[in-house]
Amino acid sequence: MAVITISRHYGSGGRAIAARVCELLGYRYLDKHLLVKAALETGLSPSEMLEFREESPKARSFIERLLMPGPPAAAEIAVRTPGDGEPETTTLEMLDSEKCRALVLRAIHAEYQNGNAVIVGRGGQAVLQGLPGVMHVLVQASLPARILRIQQMDGLGMEQAYHSALDHDRVTTRYLDRVFGVRWEDPMLYHVQINTSALSVEQAAQIIAHAARVACPPS
Repeated sequence: MAVITISRHYGSGGRAIAARVCELLGYRYLDKHLLVKAALETGLSPSEMLEFREESPKARSFIERLLMPGPPAAAEIAVRTPGDGEPETTTLEMLDSEKCRALVLRAIHAEYQNGNAVIVGRGGQAVLQGLPGVMHVLVQASLPARILRIQQMDGLGMEQAYHSALDHDRVTTRYLDRVFGVRWEDPMLYHVQINTSALSVEQAAQIIAHAARVACPPS
């Protein structure tokens, strides 16, 4: 069983490529729902976790606020505790940045054990670095190509799309540096780097799927 992690520039088509790779290989697609699953297992409120997006320029969710550079922060969250024959009780607990990091690590390692999955973002290339049966992919594109895609995806003007691309890059860079201590675009983190400036989603997905079959053949 293999796992593919896909990190991507916003506007490079990485999400669509990851979804197509899953179709080609019969793998599960995992992104922010990975954290929702971990939240449910630990009793955290999924309504809070659903907002987690490592690439959000505004960093609106409480986890992003914890993980962004700046003064130490903590969040107060509701933890549901089912009673033994009694109604559920809800208590408040402080979730600091280290607990957030532990939550991400636990979720990703659990999916690694399950195998046959594509993990999009969330620092998978750092968490699973060096483990057998894992292939790390970085999906990139030139800034002009990304701007055009962002305009089409989000209905933005050229200048708005330009700033959106740079804002997403900055947040992802900070997230990976602060939480995992890695440089996002370090080529040594990845087995495969794909430039989608002149490749379609299908072409890029086929390349990744083929590489995964060669590098991580079914056992």
